[in-house]
Amino acid sequence: MKILIVGTGVIGTLYGHALSKYHEVIHFVRENKLNIINERKIHFDIIDERETEENMYTTGEYIYKCVSRVDCDYDLIMVPVNTYQLKEVLEILIKQAPNANYLLFTLNWSGTEKIDKLLKKEQYIMGYAGGGGTFKGDLLWGNVGNDVMLGAVYEEQKPLLANAIEMFKTCGITSEIPSNVLHWLWIHNVGASPIGVGLSKYNDIVRYLEDEKLVETCFKAINECYNLCEKMGVDLSEYPEVEMFKMPFSNLYPMFKKNFEENPIMQRYTAHALLAIDEMTDNFKQMLKSGKEIGIDMTNMKELIKLL
Repeated sequence: MKILIVGTGVIGTLYGHALSKYHEVIHFVRENKLNIINERKIHFDIIDERETEENMYTTGEYIYKCVSRVDCDYDLIMVPVNTYQLKEVLEILIKQAPNANYLLFTLNWSGTEKIDKLLKKEQYIMGYAGGGGTFKGDLLWGNVGNDVMLGAVYEEQKPLLANAIEMFKTCGITSEIPSNVLHWLWIHNVGASPIGVGLSKYNDIVRYLEDEKLVETCFKAINECYNLCEKMGVDLSEYPEVEMFKMPFSNLYPMFKKNFEENPIMQRYTAHALLAIDEMTDNFKQMLKSGKEIGIDMTNMKELIKLL
């Protein structure tokens, strides 16, 4: 397949590297960055969860191939951008590739109404990456998972979904297909955004984890938003993480802290959170607004908003 990936961020680079072994991958960048990034070589230090445990730690080089315009027909355009950037990016792409197929690799809180005004239903599917990390200069330090979440909102999207599943399969990546992709994205968003606001206080994961009171407030805010999701029609019984956050904080906190401190995959995955604080805080504000409109008790969400 011929794949266009928007940008050269962590997720775009991770999947550019993973997919380029079996597919042709090009990165879409702004005109003023084309000469800087095209043919640029970066180094990577990646935990590749597709490999056996003894071979997971991989290093190497990745060379970007870039364009600043959609110069030909692509089988798929992957859009791994922040939620608040999606509309602007799609407007740019649609002018140049009105009939292209899109994989929207971003969180969601507001449904598909705005997307459907820009794209035909059969033109896009939704998903979320199974990896993360950060850049340390010209080094990409991260992890790429052996699975990825993909989903179709409409029946018309299922042929495109099948093609995307096969694309990832050729690269050793299994597709997780939830019963309702929007609900999955909402639940994942809820699990990230209050913690992102908590992180904004320190901009440092270690210091955040040491602030037990703040972590507890974030966990309570997550539970408030799970209640909000239920009011929005989500079947919470389908998501095991909801039950986990109902555990007593005295039991959950040490487990949560230990996972961050001792799990190398989690350390790389969550390093990406520091790059995405703006997105998480923007989504947080949308959740708080929804809670007020529906009439959900958001005491802890209101406490966290004071940090912004």
